[in-house]
Amino acid sequence: MNESQPPILEEKPKVNRFARFAAIFSIVTPPISFFIYFICIYGGMGLKAIAVVALIPISLIFLGFIFGIVALAMAKQRKGVLIQSITGICLNGLLLVALFGLPFFMAAKMGNKYLITPQGRLDKATKELATASNDKNKFYALDDAAKESFNVGKIQDAQNYANELLKMAPNYKDNWNYGNAVQDGNLVLGRIAVQNGHIEDAKKYLLEVGKSPGSPQMNSFGPNMSLAKDLLEKGEHDTVLQYFDQCRTFWKMDYGKLDEWSKEVEAGQVPDFGANLVY
Repeated sequence: MNESQPPILEEKPKVNRFARFAAIFSIVTPPISFFIYFICIYGGMGLKAIAVVALIPISLIFLGFIFGIVALAMAKQRKGVLIQSITGICLNGLLLVALFGLPFFMAAKMGNKYLITPQGRLDKATKELATASNDKNKFYALDDAAKESFNVGKIQDAQNYANELLKMAPNYKDNWNYGNAVQDGNLVLGRIAVQNGHIEDAKKYLLEVGKSPGSPQMNSFGPNMSLAKDLLEKGEHDTVLQYFDQCRTFWKMDYGKLDEWSKEVEAGQVPDFGANLVY
């Protein structure tokens, strides 16, 4: 009599603990990287500090991509780890493409000259100004043309563009760019005044900048502080503090920067305005 053989149970493939950790790590790196990036931008860091700290999220994304591949290779057909590793690879891969591929694509798209150098940005702005099909497009183009002309040292052009921009601005009070135009036109004229040694005029222009009602960019990222910095370097602390108070009317998302900068100015220091010298 043949004895019946007990059923053979298939043993589920075991998953290495490191594979599970690698899969989870590849998924959590994108949100962690975004959080660090958010802290860099809104934490009041200077441009140099941002450039250094920004290497952390970039490194995390790269590691997340590598760990996702490792987890996929070690998954041993376990559905949970497979899904996690594939998700991590896709998320981190897309971010790597965005970080490294998009700038090259944009450079090629723009002819490798726009958005890279001050002269390239000026070329773009003046081309848009020359091809403006209506007054509204001209209004938009004058803004960048004024700023970029000043940045490359074409002072007379910058002055002409800024004056024309401010002349057109009252016609577009309901336009999203009106607040930017009020800021940028007076900003350029004020910086020119500082260069020419007309400090009293520059102070008046700064307070005109502060009369801007704000804009989507100014309300979130904040106003441009380059003229304020110029005047602080000339010892005009009181005017700059008055300007900070004006900025409070539209810059509600400053995360304490205006208070911090005010304390530094009151102490006789010139704050590190970071990205607010660029906006």
